[in-house]
Amino acid sequence: MSLTSPIPVLRGSGGALLQFEGDALVLSRADVETRIPLQAVRRIRAEGRAVAVELTAPAGTTPAVHRVDGVSEASATFFADAVNATLPERAEESGETVDGSTLVTVRARIEDQQTRKTRELRRWVGAVALLAVLLTAAVWIVAPATVALPLLVVVPFGATVTTLGVLGVRMLRGQWYLPRKGITVAAVRRDNTTDAFGVTGNFVYTDMHGQSRAMYAQSRAETIRVAYHPQKPGTVVACQSWLLTSALTVVVAGILLLGLAVDALVVGLVVGAFQGRYADYVYTG
Repeated sequence: MSLTSPIPVLRGSGGALLQFEGDALVLSRADVETRIPLQAVRRIRAEGRAVAVELTAPAGTTPAVHRVDGVSEASATFFADAVNATLPERAEESGETVDGSTLVTVRARIEDQQTRKTRELRRWVGAVALLAVLLTAAVWIVAPATVALPLLVVVPFGATVTTLGVLGVRMLRGQWYLPRKGITVAAVRRDNTTDAFGVTGNFVYTDMHGQSRAMYAQSRAETIRVAYHPQKPGTVVACQSWLLTSALTVVVAGILLLGLAVDALVVGLVVGAFQGRYADYVYTG
């Protein structure tokens, strides 16, 4: 006799995973895991290729909804019917319905994020190292070693500085835009992990759809203000002062320009080598 639940596991867009675990629904995303007890669920709605988990709410208030898009339409219908059949009966007309959002627990999946970032960093380091070796070997064929060998240092240096500058520009783009055009909410620290600077910064905020999301910010406060994109609630920044954002903009611009200058130097050296600019150069000792 199989003990496997007949209720399907729903896999949605963006790696979202919704599954039934006896007395609760577990919604897993890339950065956060949300556990929703069945007593907090009013009903499950199948909406085509989406499933909406509507929570209970007191009379006169708007219920929170956890939504998963991009699922199989057939699985969504079966999942909704099966879970609805297991929900506990409640007297909603009494007007004493519990706010289901208060029963939901959220766990930031910090380890998963760190694993993903470590994997991406390793791939980047490997790609840069391979590029440096290939360029060095190629230039060494047409130019002296004194011209080729410095590329083993200059290429990784330029790539690192340029990458830091690009990442900084992406961060600043959101830092300037989101606090003014996005939705500002409070984020509460959840995990007491500490970074290299001795600051705990794993926070969780709730978007307009009632979905809890995790983020990282260097702050010792228990609660901070964050701003997220209305159409992309996972895109979020911690709100900073205008002066600090301006100072960071100057620093990032300097880093990016330095990186681009080094990259231009590398390109010029490689092109010059293949044009025979260093062919007659001989090291006499």
